[in-house]
Amino acid sequence: MPFAFAALLVSFLVTLVLVRAGVRAGIRSAGRALLDTSRRNPWTRDTHLHGWGRTGGLGVFLGLAVALALRWGADHPEATVLLGLLSAASVVFLAGLADDFTQRVRGMVRLLAAIASAWLAGTWVGAWVPRLDVPVLDALLSPGLALLLSCLLVAGITNAFNIIDGFNGLAGGVATIILLGIAYVGFKVSDTLVVAGAITAIGAIAGFLFFNFPRGMVFLGDGGAYFLGFWIGELLILLVARNPEVSAWFPLMLCAYPTCELLFSIYRRALGRRAHPGMPDIAHLHHLIYMRLVRWLAGGHLPERHMIRNSLTAPYLWAITSIAVAPAVVFWESTHLLQLGALLFAAGYVYAYLRIVRFRSPRWWVLRNAPPSTEKKTDA
Repeated sequence: MPFAFAALLVSFLVTLVLVRAGVRAGIRSAGRALLDTSRRNPWTRDTHLHGWGRTGGLGVFLGLAVALALRWGADHPEATVLLGLLSAASVVFLAGLADDFTQRVRGMVRLLAAIASAWLAGTWVGAWVPRLDVPVLDALLSPGLALLLSCLLVAGITNAFNIIDGFNGLAGGVATIILLGIAYVGFKVSDTLVVAGAITAIGAIAGFLFFNFPRGMVFLGDGGAYFLGFWIGELLILLVARNPEVSAWFPLMLCAYPTCELLFSIYRRALGRRAHPGMPDIAHLHHLIYMRLVRWLAGGHLPERHMIRNSLTAPYLWAITSIAVAPAVVFWESTHLLQLGALLFAAGYVYAYLRIVRFRSPRWWVLRNAPPSTEKKTDA
């Protein structure tokens, strides 16, 4: 816990500096922002769309780095492995951070950076997928295939967290809930390395969330989102690789929400809209929740109202994440139950998405300003 507190403190202080830098940059560009209404975004602040306002992940990264360095200085054996993992993460983190400032780093370059980070983690700390707990597939899992699969899975979860980083507290809150699940199972199997990596990361995220939720004074940015996705993916690989009793399906169930968001987005863009899978859009589940469920300030155009609606979106997704994390931490040893749970969650995700996109959300899903007696007795 002292190292988690150190991570929180460093992350808090670094993020405070970033907020001040972002405010100064925002003041300098305030005139241009007020005149250029074409760039207005209803769920983020214009002054934070570029530069310092999108570098909140730097506080998380440095907070974790300082805490792990202190742990290494105190002769904790797991600190060496975690510092190696952090060094591997720097490739994808820096690629994302460069894009936060320039907006010119191509998606393919960032994807290759994620794959490179995963390869380095496997080479330096042995973070390779050891098994799939499917007999036929395990028989085919050669070292080369394990290497390729590890890189693809880590790159996938890394990009999944970048996709869900769209509202105040969303990615940070989801990452915290998932890391709590990792820490719990790591504690159950007495894996101090995984527990230390998860708890220290939670401390670093807490320092960032102080400024990110609910007011959105700074955002994770691509660098922070990529880093959190990478860190979670590698901790899960290490947890399964180091502990045979942990089912290989535990990571999938634990990360069911960001995984479903990634896969459904690829399907929706590539097959539904015949577009490039990497093209951004505003049709993700969190966007639909913002536009169609968080209605109690609907119709208001003041920035303060948009900020409140923005902050009310994340708790919906925290609840959805918890629906997957709860059974994952209960049945972490049972492959069949985890497989069933992942299937049911995916079906529930698609069902909820379709109900919302068709304006047929149940009334109890929707936040409204008016008293219930004044609402029409129809689906939202």
